[in-house]
Amino acid sequence: MLFDAHAHIGEETDSAFIATSSTDEMDFAASYRYRALGIIPEGREKDIEKLRIAARNGWHIGEVGLDKRYSDLPEQERIFREALRIAREYSRIAVIHTVREYGRTLDILKEEGIHGFIMHGFTGSYEIACQALSLGGMISLSPNAERAKSFEKLLALPFLIETDMNAGDDQRNALEEWSRKLSDRIGTDAGERCWEMLKDIL
Repeated sequence: MLFDAHAHIGEETDSAFIATSSTDEMDFAASYRYRALGIIPEGREKDIEKLRIAARNGWHIGEVGLDKRYSDLPEQERIFREALRIAREYSRIAVIHTVREYGRTLDILKEEGIHGFIMHGFTGSYEIACQALSLGGMISLSPNAERAKSFEKLLALPFLIETDMNAGDDQRNALEEWSRKLSDRIGTDAGERCWEMLKDIL
């Protein structure tokens, strides 16, 4: 099965993990089989309660995280921690969004005792990836990962594949192309491996 580890609201599909960046998207995402509700980069108090309701009803949590492009990192961190605590309380996966804050993000994941998480759109270093894996997390590579200095080394690690696109024809075509490219590089079916890694936890 060719499965997209991180896509966004578009066409109906059972072959992608749909993550949102706003709780305002909850009603739109509700019809997807594999879904997560998130708040990035600047959440509000009312969002926390929506995350709790979603987690209670079987949703995973995400995207959540830290993004240095936006203001008020201390407030981002507070909301991030609240979201992670909900994921931990309900044994849900946390889908992590990180921009230029990988070290701090890993520190917080460790401090909050989060083991089930996906660092989506990963472009960090090999060392950061190894730390994430050692904490029980997973890394997910989109085509943007090819621009990372660590890309070649990352291919030696277990990884998920994603498009980070809206579900639909363009997303499916991009996923097929990306999966073929990665499969050729690693000598095994990257799409099948991604599904095997996720099927028992989604």
